[in-house]
Amino acid sequence: MGSPHHSPTRRRRRLLPTAAVACLTTAAIAVALAAVVPATAAANPTVIVATKQPTTLPELQRAADAVQRQVAKLDDQMEVVVEDWNGAQARLDSLNGDLARIRLELEQQQAQLDQKQAVLAQHLAWMYKLGDVGLLEALIGSGSLTDAQARVEFFKRLSQQDRQLRDEYASTLAVVRGLAAEAARKRDQARVVQQQVDAERVAIEDKLAERQAILDGLDAKIRKILDARARAAALAAGRLGREALAQIGSISGTAAQRGVIHDARRFLGVPYVWGGASPSGFDCSGLVLYVYARYGVKFPHFAAWQAQMGIPVPESQLEPADLVFFGNPIHHVVIYAGNGLVIQAPHTGDVVKVSRLSDFEPPTACRRYPLRMP
Repeated sequence: MGSPHHSPTRRRRRLLPTAAVACLTTAAIAVALAAVVPATAAANPTVIVATKQPTTLPELQRAADAVQRQVAKLDDQMEVVVEDWNGAQARLDSLNGDLARIRLELEQQQAQLDQKQAVLAQHLAWMYKLGDVGLLEALIGSGSLTDAQARVEFFKRLSQQDRQLRDEYASTLAVVRGLAAEAARKRDQARVVQQQVDAERVAIEDKLAERQAILDGLDAKIRKILDARARAAALAAGRLGREALAQIGSISGTAAQRGVIHDARRFLGVPYVWGGASPSGFDCSGLVLYVYARYGVKFPHFAAWQAQMGIPVPESQLEPADLVFFGNPIHHVVIYAGNGLVIQAPHTGDVVKVSRLSDFEPPTACRRYPLRMP
């Protein structure tokens, strides 16, 4: 998931075939040059690449701007796909959890069914051994009225016990059959969602490869400009990080709220990894999941579900450790750190860093969560 601002540097995930890379590289250069040549010339990108390269500083700057816009567009598309993958993975995890629970319950119910079946079989065998002695024979053979009443009561209890054993067996059998049917449904659902997860993974890898191909095909002068911009952005993020550190002691909030911000700051500089939820790499919802777990909030690894939890708060009343969500559908989440600053895992090629909330588009949702000190 990404932020509204993007760095041009990304790690390679999966390389495209050589021909595809060449096509993407040509397209990237053509898009960049379209900003610095007449529209009639832009109609033939092959000619442009062969005959016209940006040479002056303004031309190079405009070409770099065009590349950044193209890469940022890919980032915007990819952050939605990554969130789709996170959502599908969260649903798959939930289904697998349900399936494990159902299988355990099915195993327990099957054991009870086997036990009741054995008891019922013993009961039927004992009934068979009684032979054909019925109620009338029992009455005739009784020596007294008291004896006759006792025998009648005995047969009544015997009949009740028989019905109870049969009813319990039938009830447990129905539960077992219901659980087996539910397990089959969950298995089918899990297969469908697994296919979605796999498809989203391929889409993410394709976007990453497309992005890398653009960067690999850049003119050296344009790359130099983009690298300089990336270094400037990293320096600015570092200054904001130091500013946030200096403000931690002064921000208003509970001990738990300050603890969340302090812990989130520990991961500044950790690389963005899509699907990541550990100190070796985070995506935006993975960072939130990991940090807040220590403070008693159990989040799914899916920003859209995280936004459905907690208490809604207006942006004007944000407090440290509140979460701010962006996109429709929601595909990015940041941790509010107080004083207009947020901590986020932006996108591939970037790292966990501090940003200004004012640099983002208006949020889709703001939420506050009950926290407890570890």
